[in-house]
Amino acid sequence: MKIRFILVIVVCLNMEALGQKNVIIHQGSSISALMAKFAKNAKNVDYVKGWRIQLVNTDDRRQMEQAQADFESMYPGEPVDWKHVAPYYQLRVGFFDSKNKMMPMFLELKKTYPAATFIYDQISKRALVY
Repeated sequence: MKIRFILVIVVCLNMEALGQKNVIIHQGSSISALMAKFAKNAKNVDYVKGWRIQLVNTDDRRQMEQAQADFESMYPGEPVDWKHVAPYYQLRVGFFDSKNKMMPMFLELKKTYPAATFIYDQISKRALVY
């Protein structure tokens, strides 16, 4: 009796698994139009959202330039740039798609740059390619 019961369950599970191969999704024309519009807009956007580490936020450009030179000598090849948001100069480093990938570098830089903070920023696609 137990063997028949187990056999029936196994057969039912196998038939259910086979039935999942033939899933058909019917999509309305309004959904198709929205998806096409989404794809077109995504091609026109020249930035992505991501995490960066802001090392310095100062109103003294020379201080920011010195911090940039120090960082470039300690971490050659790491992406670094600055942004002027009047009256402040912000020195930002790295491009990370997730906060988890950013944290090891952030904790390391926090030793040298105690004022460092992480920010969610718009990152140029060109910067990611280079």
